Amino acid sequence: MYFDMAKAVIDAGLGENIAVTDSRINFRIADLSDGNEAPWVAGRPVLFPLKAAFDADSTWDAPWELTKGPQAGIDYYSTLMAEFPKLKKSPEASQWMQAVATTMVRYVFTETYYKKSNNGFVLKYVTEDGSAASHLVPFASPEFGDEEFRPFMDICYLPVEPPIACEEGNLVIYDINADTYIVKDGSVHGAEEHLLVGNSGWDGNSRTLIDFDMSTINDAIELFDDTQSVYLRMWYEGAEMAKPYNDPRQMERTLAAHKITKSWSEELATNKIATSYGTRNNQWGSEMMGDLTDYDSEVISADTIQEGEGPHNFYLNLTSVFREWKDYTASDYGILLKDNQREDVPGYFLKFASNNHQDPTKRPYLMVCQKKVSCEPVDEPPRVVYDDDNCVSAENVTFNSCVAKNGGCEMNDKAENYGNFAFGVSALWDSHHELVSFCKCCVEKETQPMAAIPMDCSDVEGKSDYDNESLVEVVSCACQECKEVSQERKKRAAPSKTRLLLRSASNPCSGSKGYPPIARTGSKRRFKNF
Repeated sequence: MYFDMAKAVIDAGLGENIAVTDSRINFRIADLSDGNEAPWVAGRPVLFPLKAAFDADSTWDAPWELTKGPQAGIDYYSTLMAEFPKLKKSPEASQWMQAVATTMVRYVFTETYYKKSNNGFVLKYVTEDGSAASHLVPFASPEFGDEEFRPFMDICYLPVEPPIACEEGNLVIYDINADTYIVKDGSVHGAEEHLLVGNSGWDGNSRTLIDFDMSTINDAIELFDDTQSVYLRMWYEGAEMAKPYNDPRQMERTLAAHKITKSWSEELATNKIATSYGTRNNQWGSEMMGDLTDYDSEVISADTIQEGEGPHNFYLNLTSVFREWKDYTASDYGILLKDNQREDVPGYFLKFASNNHQDPTKRPYLMVCQKKVSCEPVDEPPRVVYDDDNCVSAENVTFNSCVAKNGGCEMNDKAENYGNFAFGVSALWDSHHELVSFCKCCVEKETQPMAAIPMDCSDVEGKSDYDNESLVEVVSCACQECKEVSQERKKRAAPSKTRLLLRSASNPCSGSKGYPPIARTGSKRRFKNF
């Protein structure tokens, strides 16, 4: 089964810059009269995303790795799925079944390295006890006569407007290192799925701490712009009351980022403790962190979340502090995120996805617009040239050599992948002498003879002056042995009749047949014949 999601959003004039807030896949059960009188084995249909493309010529033997049909973990992702309702007995024909596919679809449209190609899906029946299925469950296919009964997908989305286009640079995503939130309960919250900011009225105010490991960022990179190149992106999930509920009012809150000035640990940080050394706790300067002892009162960046706003991407410009951390990594203790407008006023907590969120596409990350990586000829300082007989050039000569800039020619391979160093491969260590990665060398790809260089041989007995035509200059460079491999979907034998519906999150998304509406806002678009 294949839904052409990319084509759908492009036809809608959206490109691929959308944040998926909800998605449902819908199938209609066809006639079950197969004469099978065996007892029904309870289970559910489950949809898994394929790792590689298939086409209309696919069979049970091909293109699967083991030629035994698609295998879990080999041909499809077995831990990423959309589960349909459990079937305890034989279902009725014409019954619609729906599965939530939000996480799978977010993987397709995410800008992080969790992004997965849309290669289609495999639909299989998974029994409750792990035994073999007793019956076939037939569904109406994309070729079903009445197009209203064919499978279709709903996608609710928000258009994404990244704070930096980085069209002339190289946009790189970096994971955060640690995060937690502190509230006046004396508990550690570093392993939770969400981060809270604001004031619930019951637990009091809450603040979020986020840390970045600058040692993972190449010292060679250069920011494209000195003021707007680094943004923290967080996924805002909405407002939440604390328990027990005391019915506070929701309100507008302005969230501001401050530089933390003291070491802390997500495994230990509470409203009073930052971290510990051995048996001794390292306390915050004051409860909930002090603005003179634990964080800088200067606001790095701020943005406002309005009352009633739904889930969306939330961005903060951290360019200035990123530059400071890059030049002096010892000062990197991360940022504090707090309500600088109404922190003391009771209301809802604002809830964000943390680094422990089960959906990795929602986790916080840094967006860094870097100058493009390059491997190109660079002129060396002019100098005189001597030949083997010690004749010297009559004037200075400018040679050039291949130089990698801004992380060009890097490899992601780890050290354990190499038994020994190979020719043309160098290693990178961080400031703590820990091996970080290997780099492939930037080497000459094309050279050409230089203009003849007059040589002075007056101090060389028995040799006359001459024009040296043996010198060469570099015309182009390349990363040694670098290769790019891409797998394109084979052209389908016939257009798929699978329907896909896109719904903007700015008007109500109505539910599918027999199911409640999807609680989103926006216009509804229907796409066919993909």
